[in-house]
Amino acid sequence: MTLRRRLQLAIVIFAVTLIGAAIWERLVYLQARSELSLTLANNMKLDEVANQLSTALSVSLLLSLTLLFLGWIFLERWVLAPLDEMRTELRLVASGTIHQVIEVANPPEIRMAASDAESMRINLVSQIDLARAAWQGLEQDAPLVLSMRNALSPTLLDSLSAGLDIFGQTMPASGAIAGDWWDVIRTPQGFAIAIVDVTGHGPEAGVVGLQIKAIMTAALSAGFSPEIVMERVSAGLSDVDALLATAVIINIPNDIRLPAQWVNAGHPAGFWIDDNYLLTALNPTGPMLGGFGGNWSSKEFMFGAGHRIVLASDGLLETQDNKGEEFGTQGLVSSVISGNQSQNSTELTNLIVSTARQDSVTWQRDDVSVVVITRRLGQ
Repeated sequence: MTLRRRLQLAIVIFAVTLIGAAIWERLVYLQARSELSLTLANNMKLDEVANQLSTALSVSLLLSLTLLFLGWIFLERWVLAPLDEMRTELRLVASGTIHQVIEVANPPEIRMAASDAESMRINLVSQIDLARAAWQGLEQDAPLVLSMRNALSPTLLDSLSAGLDIFGQTMPASGAIAGDWWDVIRTPQGFAIAIVDVTGHGPEAGVVGLQIKAIMTAALSAGFSPEIVMERVSAGLSDVDALLATAVIINIPNDIRLPAQWVNAGHPAGFWIDDNYLLTALNPTGPMLGGFGGNWSSKEFMFGAGHRIVLASDGLLETQDNKGEEFGTQGLVSSVISGNQSQNSTELTNLIVSTARQDSVTWQRDDVSVVVITRRLGQ
């Protein structure tokens, strides 16, 4: 017997017991009155006491039934309905819809259980992606794939010591090599976060991505400003035919009193979220990167404690559902808003990716990158 049926049965038994007690009390009173030979005054007094008892019992019965009704509504809304919701989402995942997000709003205990289930689902999806990439990588050229993949992977710098919680994901459209990459680069003043999207995907895009990464890493490490770095990258691509790239560089100083800078070379706008959860778009400040040159400008903003930056490539924004509707900027913003209680950058990144992938039917059309930077409180 299900929990819902057991609760319904218990409530019915309790209600029947209360009503039965009220009827029994009334019958006992009527029988006692018929058997006793009392004066008119005594009958009136007995009637008065009986009416008071009957009123008290009726009120008690009404309150008990009301509490039962409210208790049932509470259990249905705060326990049974969330459990049904989580069960439905788990069944969808078990049936093969592995990108269905497992999420329950309330109560906290069930939300935490759903969060644990979602973490397990994300881990399983990641393992499936790794297995798929491994098989496709073997078809390309395993040793070369491994070397290029490692070179394009983000550097594991200790940004937490500077109060920056940084996490990102890059998912290739095919194989193990993506034209997208992101990285954290140490600068003389702090850290720079770069995200780059090379047109196309696969080995050719990966080679161009490596070339851009080498130039950016060297220039930013040497202390060049983000706009000068973009100029150097563009000059370095002058001998590369057909492939273009978009990029964003966020320069964050260690001193929280100094402004952060961003330069956007034709990349989809990122978002800066302040401690009031106001979203500001980090729009393009110059053209795409290529061998044709260009001018880029940097803009400043105060990246304070509790603030966040979210960057995503067009592979995420342009993914479509079965109705042909793109996830788009609106989907990204909605995911960011719904994840405003996320404790760290990892949780918000996973939420954004899971939400976009849940309804996507074009996920492997293009490389996908998402990066979240959080300035931790107390820094």
